[in-house]
Amino acid sequence: MPRPVSEGSRLRAGVATIAGGPAAYLSVGSGGIPVLLLHGFAGDRLTWQFNLSALSTGRRAVAVDLPGHGGSTCDVGSGRVSDFAPWLVAFLDALEMPRVHLVGHSMGGYVARELALRVPERVVSLTLLSSAGLGTPFDLGFLRRVVAPADMAEGKACAEHLFARRSPLVPRVGEVLHAQGADPVRRAALQRIIEASFAEYADGGPVVDWNRYPMPIQILWGREDRIIPLPPADRLPSGVPFHVFDAAGHLPHIEAASPVTAAIRAFLNRCDSPSP
Repeated sequence: MPRPVSEGSRLRAGVATIAGGPAAYLSVGSGGIPVLLLHGFAGDRLTWQFNLSALSTGRRAVAVDLPGHGGSTCDVGSGRVSDFAPWLVAFLDALEMPRVHLVGHSMGGYVARELALRVPERVVSLTLLSSAGLGTPFDLGFLRRVVAPADMAEGKACAEHLFARRSPLVPRVGEVLHAQGADPVRRAALQRIIEASFAEYADGGPVVDWNRYPMPIQILWGREDRIIPLPPADRLPSGVPFHVFDAAGHLPHIEAASPVTAAIRAFLNRCDSPSP
């Protein structure tokens, strides 16, 4: 597994003041077409710590905390994650990124698709990683537990469910989940997101109309994902790259950081210079 991103990699942490509330982010590298990384539900920008440095080769890589998460605004509005797209447009403007590659994990994939629909001219490519919103069932009960673990033991149990194998990161992830659940403001924001965005579609949901997405798309998944299972082929866009990583659960960008990052980098490079 690659080392986490460090100050030696010229990591910059910041908070952008934008309409809709502050946006906390990490930024590494410069030049090229930037890549914007969107984390999953109950996560934050640090979930990309094993990918940021490698993805910043020849370009800027930015990981942002979505509303209700990390150091960003606690205001999630109605709780519908589709409504996060205008907030992200303001964030892109604040960081002076007119066009970006989008990489979204889980809930972040859902948000990435919504952003790509609203401002397709600003999205060069779309990478969906174990993405929500593709019409496949997911574990709603787990989401409700993960935002309010009763104690450290339950926080650790929730963390273990995210991984396919034993991981030294489980205790720390469990601590973070427990601390997050102990914050009533954060907990209320996350619970609002669950009920507004996920409860209705726990057993599936509408089929995505992929014809509405003009940009190149690739999809990546952990074979042993227990939160959002592998989607059936008829739910995916035809002919796009679809990579499945063995011995990885719902966090393949952590459990299989090197091959996942390599797949993302190769795709971004191809999309930077499309064939005539």
